[in-house]
Amino acid sequence: MSRTAKPIPVPAGGFREIAVIRLSSLGDVVLTLPVVHALKRAYPAAKLHDWVKEEYADVMSADPAVDHVRVLERDARRIEDLVSMSAELEACDLIVDLHASVRSRVLTFRQNAPVLRVRNQRLRRARWVHARWTRPRPADHALRRYAAALAPLGFSADGVPRMSVPAEAEWWAEAWRAEHTRGTKLVGFCPAAQHATKRWPEEHWLELLERLSARGVLVVAFSLQREREQFPKLAAALDRPAAAGWCVERLPRQAGLLGRMDAVVTGDTGLMHVAAARGARVVALFGSTSPVLGFAPSGEGHVVLCRNEPCQPCTIHGRERCPLKHFRCMRELKPDQVEAALETILDGS
Repeated sequence: MSRTAKPIPVPAGGFREIAVIRLSSLGDVVLTLPVVHALKRAYPAAKLHDWVKEEYADVMSADPAVDHVRVLERDARRIEDLVSMSAELEACDLIVDLHASVRSRVLTFRQNAPVLRVRNQRLRRARWVHARWTRPRPADHALRRYAAALAPLGFSADGVPRMSVPAEAEWWAEAWRAEHTRGTKLVGFCPAAQHATKRWPEEHWLELLERLSARGVLVVAFSLQREREQFPKLAAALDRPAAAGWCVERLPRQAGLLGRMDAVVTGDTGLMHVAAARGARVVALFGSTSPVLGFAPSGEGHVVLCRNEPCQPCTIHGRERCPLKHFRCMRELKPDQVEAALETILDGS
């Protein structure tokens, strides 16, 4: 059943089994949280199943609104696997597809339950990349698009994402912060990104670190271990006693600690959305992408830095290299600008 603006009938007593599908990626999964919470508030007796790839399951595993996380393992994502899995959805009386991908459509194909499906606005985003001369409107923020999927139910998903983590991760993060703060400000760096054109140059991170260290601000970086190896000079600088180090813990611990930062500097990545969903205030650096594509950090108090070069955005998801070979969108975004943006957050802490 296709997404429709027409109201759908609600069973007497409300829905019993609800599935929410958003398989990837990290930031997108985080941004579905207001929908998950709105559904649980509206139908508190319903069992809510969240479908997600295993690498992003930690976003939902500790959320009190989620009764069951249905994990898609890495080796079970072929079409025939999905067809088999779709039988599990037959017990649901409501399905909310916030992905609208080939995989999610296979899962929801010919289900008896009503399927509420997000409108992805791929065409509008593609116009920004390939046909800016047509003067497209900015894409709706992902939060607004996900919330609109619930319109046939007669309510929406208000507010911004708030991500829960296990108690162990909260305790660990609190102990880490107490050990490292030493009465000063603590700023998080999220320098990694899957695509090179989303990464701020390492020399800029190093200069920003020097500027913050001179002011007595401690810095901790966040990433996977293999991503840390992409920034050898920054990693060496953060190993010094005057710095707070590099966190390569599992996502729940990283999320717990990000929520205890006084500010976080990050590119357009999943950790940007995690930090915002944990209540941190973010300075977001946009390179080959742009906020007009609908993925700026959600909530109040953030600062978005984007040069809006004539060639920007040149991609929806990121590239391995600048197609024009100048990479001005990131190279010309200077450390002093980022430091000034941080001051507006830290001075108001």
